[in-house]
Amino acid sequence: MTDLPGVDLALNPEDVPFFDALDRGEIAVPWCVHCDDHVWPPRTRCVACYREVEEWRTLPGTGEIYSFSVVHRGDGVFAKRPPYVFALVSLDGGPTIMANVVADDLAAVAVGRRVRLAGPVVVESGRGGARFVLD
Repeated sequence: MTDLPGVDLALNPEDVPFFDALDRGEIAVPWCVHCDDHVWPPRTRCVACYREVEEWRTLPGTGEIYSFSVVHRGDGVFAKRPPYVFALVSLDGGPTIMANVVADDLAAVAVGRRVRLAGPVVVESGRGGARFVLD
């Protein structure tokens, strides 16, 4: 299994702190202090109480695979990278996000399997997404 390449993303301003945290090897999400819950996808206002989001919280960087797909035929910058795992990861204390799961053994990837953030995102160009390894 290989890591995915970076892509040129047109980020909204509210997305930048999430990707900056990934570059540091962390998972950070916007947090509504009034509802005491995450706001996902990132927004400037809480979808529950419509108050302004005042802080970002760093999560432990662990979670479990909610769903996944093994991609054998990628497109564009991903064409030379298969097979790779595209997954939805339910973060401990936070939302469910899209991510890449890096594993040497495809058979080891399963729904409910624990994962942890693989560390800082390093890509040749562009921005990289969340990358997890099996725990």
